Amino acid sequence: MKQAASAQDTTIIQTVEYNEARAISAALVADLDRSLTDQDLNLPSLPEVALKIRNALANENVSIAEIARLIGSDPALAARVLKTANSALFYRGSKPITSVHGAVSQLGQRMVRNVALSYAAQQVFIGYGNQQVRTFVAAIWQHSVHTAALAHMLARVRTTLNPDDAFLAGLLHEVGKLYIVMRVKDGLERIASEAAFRSVLDDWHPRLGRAVIEAWALPPELAEAVGDHQTCALEAPEPPRLTDVVAVANYLAENSENAVNDEGYFAHAPNLGSLAMDKPTFDWLIRAGDVDIRLLMIAFGV
Repeated sequence: MKQAASAQDTTIIQTVEYNEARAISAALVADLDRSLTDQDLNLPSLPEVALKIRNALANENVSIAEIARLIGSDPALAARVLKTANSALFYRGSKPITSVHGAVSQLGQRMVRNVALSYAAQQVFIGYGNQQVRTFVAAIWQHSVHTAALAHMLARVRTTLNPDDAFLAGLLHEVGKLYIVMRVKDGLERIASEAAFRSVLDDWHPRLGRAVIEAWALPPELAEAVGDHQTCALEAPEPPRLTDVVAVANYLAENSENAVNDEGYFAHAPNLGSLAMDKPTFDWLIRAGDVDIRLLMIAFGV
């Protein structure tokens, strides 16, 4: 009969696994540091359809019909655009939008760009690894979509910034984490739950995210928001920057569950500077936006 492992055996196994995870995380840090220093990150390229859409939208005179044609060349992207256009965050009509042309008209060029880039990033990063990797990446995307929706609402009600730009910055603010997961996909199951790896994700994703944004030739203010959102103060200056909106939206997304469950949370919330809001607005962002955000997550396939 096979004997059950003793408490001592279990402790030894856990210690070995812990040490192994720390060693893998330490090697990862050294590898990332070397890659950044040598500018040899081997970053994934945007898929062709995303590149075509990005380039087409750079032309101010591009027609809706041309954008719709490009989107229609990829059925999965077309479906994503239609779902997003019909989501509660962007559409309050009674009849669903059923054509790509109508969806592009409803969303506008910048939001179409956002949907295409998010779709491309999911293709690039979620395509790697086993089910555990996909589950891990999906959790990052869920938080990113949540942050994007809050950034869009926050920019709309508290700033003069373009809400669609805030949405994209929120959507891609943790793209560096996706890159790190891609780098360790074969050993993720050994380190995913360890504090050492979580620390690597938290410490390294902003600068790696900035590198991804720059490699994809996206606007410099977007690269700044992705690279600096974690280190900038929550007390936003006047006027607030895109980075400040993402930082506050990220804070709200991370703390939304606590805020919903604690009626007195608002009284103890940090000073948000020029992005400060009254309690009704805070409650709207945390609670009223919840349904919209969940529907948006469905539209984005996370």
